[in-house]
Amino acid sequence: MKKLISVLLCVALMCSMTACGKSDSTGGGTAAPAETAAAEPAPAETAAETTTAPDKVYTMNCGISIASGTPREESCDVCYAESFKEYVEEHSGGAIKFDIFYGNSLGSDADVVAGLSNGSVEFYCGDITTVSSYYNPALLFSIPGAIGSIEEANRLFDSEWGQKFFDECAATSGIRILCSVGKGFRNFTTVKHPIKTVDDVAGLSFRVLNNPLYIRMVESLSASAVPMDISELYTALQNGVVDGHENSIPNILQDKTYEVEKYLVLDAHTGSYFCGMISDSFYQSLPADLQQVVQDANEYAKEQVKETANNILTNGIETLRDNGVEVYEPTKEELDAWHAAYAEQCMELAKEQIGAEIVDDFVAAVAEYGKE
Repeated sequence: MKKLISVLLCVALMCSMTACGKSDSTGGGTAAPAETAAAEPAPAETAAETTTAPDKVYTMNCGISIASGTPREESCDVCYAESFKEYVEEHSGGAIKFDIFYGNSLGSDADVVAGLSNGSVEFYCGDITTVSSYYNPALLFSIPGAIGSIEEANRLFDSEWGQKFFDECAATSGIRILCSVGKGFRNFTTVKHPIKTVDDVAGLSFRVLNNPLYIRMVESLSASAVPMDISELYTALQNGVVDGHENSIPNILQDKTYEVEKYLVLDAHTGSYFCGMISDSFYQSLPADLQQVVQDANEYAKEQVKETANNILTNGIETLRDNGVEVYEPTKEELDAWHAAYAEQCMELAKEQIGAEIVDDFVAAVAEYGKE
């Protein structure tokens, strides 16, 4: 009897085990979720194909003198830097990181330009004349009266002559100018002294860029030229270190010197030209596809700057007047007297400093490419 019971128990146990096995294989147990989980990686693989991290990230540090928080519609420098950053970071797929150092926090303009030349800084937004210490022909754009309008300047920069100028600058100085955009003519401004005619500036002191042509121009007016970095200008005006300075309307607005200077004469002695510049050694280190992204970013940012400059020039004089600046527009006779006071001396110096052949070629290029 006991033996029979034992046999029956064994049979029952075997039937129970067989039933459990059938339950697992038909999806009633835990095996089915495991099978579903195994099929899930396909979407993850697709995502990886579209968000693959670049093999190498190139960091570009960009120095500008304008304070952080300045709206881009008020500054050509900020407009270019921020537009360039947006484009290059998006279209490089994360392979380029573009960091902007506002308010000369990366160093003075002269320090940053030196960094471009030696490869320790990657990018700079500022005036074309800052390059002249490393590439002498950049002084061409400081010759009073050489270019008659901002439109002429922009056509020259965008021409074959302009590209050759940029390439030679890169080869000579290690600084590659990606673009240059005219942003108005430079004019004299003062803190306390109303100025209308050329005789009104005699005996006054003016901050200028460290540029031999600007220095000669001011001295031709029987005034004192004080070379000074832009970061020191506002305080120098406040403290009476200088009586005034010379600059374009967009620069006066973005630097906020109108807060201390209350007189402006529209003598239009020479043009003011924004530049976006990159260290050529850094540029050459980029793969060809990223060099193209940099060029495309420049084209995008350049067009934004042209629009910003035009808007500032259209509304700038009224903005200055609204802020208490007395703006004087010289008559044609007065304007001719302003230009006659420094034109000959500055042209002679330009030929001495740059070379007569280079100056003559520049004048011919303005006549050929500058005209519509």
